[in-house]
Amino acid sequence: MTIFLSSCAVEKKKLTENVGKYFPPNTDDTNFKNTLTTNKNFDETWTYVIDFVKDSFFKIENIDKDSGLLTLSFGPKEPEKFINCGDFEYTLFFTGEEFKGSYIDYAKSGLLAVLDAKMNITIQKIDYESTKVSINTNYTYSTQHALGYYDPKLNQTYSFVSGGYQTIDVINPIKGSIPTRTCKSTNFAENVIFNLIK
Repeated sequence: MTIFLSSCAVEKKKLTENVGKYFPPNTDDTNFKNTLTTNKNFDETWTYVIDFVKDSFFKIENIDKDSGLLTLSFGPKEPEKFINCGDFEYTLFFTGEEFKGSYIDYAKSGLLAVLDAKMNITIQKIDYESTKVSINTNYTYSTQHALGYYDPKLNQTYSFVSGGYQTIDVINPIKGSIPTRTCKSTNFAENVIFNLIK
């Protein structure tokens, strides 16, 4: 009888224990080059880029042809295209709920998660037959527990640039997972522009 009761107690403890694992993205491949020289002249390059972004996922924030600066924003929709925050899995033994997938999908399902990305494209004339294009993007990815109110202690914000990443400590990481989370740029948005003008 004692053995039976003790085994039940162990089983009950397991049923109320949440466990999980977090797998950060690879950050060894951050050798992104943000400058490209094309064999098109300035006007051709400028027009080509403007015509493309007007009908794309980018939103134009500012255009200044005289300085060659174009400022774009993107990210609220499909953040998984633009950033990689690793993979996550958990099991809630009390409810039996399980999750296995990208950390962004987890954040979208249980948190208030927002990606805000601002891209500056600088297009500069080299000579009559070539143009230099530089891209710099600032990424801000914020996650907030969906508690119905804003609590700055629960807000987690990642800030990084094209080709970069940030690792932060998280509040109350699930048992079995490391206490940090990492988000990095996939360079998808930058490469869309570079592939366009190559």
